[in-house]
Amino acid sequence: MSVLASGQGALEPMLRMSAVKVLVMINGLFLSHCWRIFLRRRGWIDRNGAAPVPHIVLGVVVLSVLQVAFLVCADVLIRDGILIDDEDAPAVIIGLSVLWSAVFLMWTLMYAVVLSRRRALRFELEKLELEVSVKDAELRALQAQVNPHFFFNSLNSIRALIYQDHNTAAQAISQLASLMRHSLRSGQAPTVRLADEVAAVHAYLAIERYRFEERLQAEVDIAPGLYDEMLPPMALQTLVENAVKHGVELALGPCRLNVTARRRGQQVILTVANEGSLQEASASTKLGLANTSKRLALLFGPGASCTLSEEDGWVVAQVVLPQGSSCAR
Repeated sequence: MSVLASGQGALEPMLRMSAVKVLVMINGLFLSHCWRIFLRRRGWIDRNGAAPVPHIVLGVVVLSVLQVAFLVCADVLIRDGILIDDEDAPAVIIGLSVLWSAVFLMWTLMYAVVLSRRRALRFELEKLELEVSVKDAELRALQAQVNPHFFFNSLNSIRALIYQDHNTAAQAISQLASLMRHSLRSGQAPTVRLADEVAAVHAYLAIERYRFEERLQAEVDIAPGLYDEMLPPMALQTLVENAVKHGVELALGPCRLNVTARRRGQQVILTVANEGSLQEASASTKLGLANTSKRLALLFGPGASCTLSEEDGWVVAQVVLPQGSSCAR
């Protein structure tokens, strides 16, 4: 716009004026670039503390003086000093100095805002990365708590079988090996397919049937289309294990245990129910339920939940997975 404003009058004076303005603008870009390098090396605005305002103002004044001095030199070389020959030259030079001071000050403020925004975004990104790392560490810690708890109970069941039926104990060991394989694979990922969890539940129930025989009456009913849903490793297995331990194990006669999976709107509902009452499990530490709740919250956010209730002589553990088990991370 400044160059176009010079396009009046004779051609030669217009070209000379345009040349001066172009050179002045190039010099302004050069000075602002040098000023940026100087600011970064000094760390005056690229830091958390207060900026040294007097030093910055002094720097802006120096930039303005250099810019006006370059303008005068370019005018002398190209226009034979028409600017300084004018009777109003002092006022013009002072006005130009104030103008360029404002330009450089505005540039400095804008640069400070950009750096501040970049710094805030960087801190936010680092915070998110730290939160993800903390969640991963919590998930690994919770997984480390679940697996020993599960295998301890399974080994106890097999130990009881060894004194009763060697062949059955051998079959149980094979099924436990299958469960261990599933656990090792699932430990490498934050979530697993429901189909894999159901297979592990079937293997676990088979082991426990050797121990409880007709006292354990289990049924697994998974609605079609849900086998590819994702959930935390060993989450369903942990709830089934608790149902066996605090329901079937304490029952004097046959005890029913139902495992179901249904879709309700945008949610997947997993239910593990056993005959009994919560009072019978009052001595439990409820580690499995607490771990499952924490892992669900870490993986799927506040929309996921794990609850335990008593309904008409049944203890019901229910897991709610939001949005078809879309992992929050």
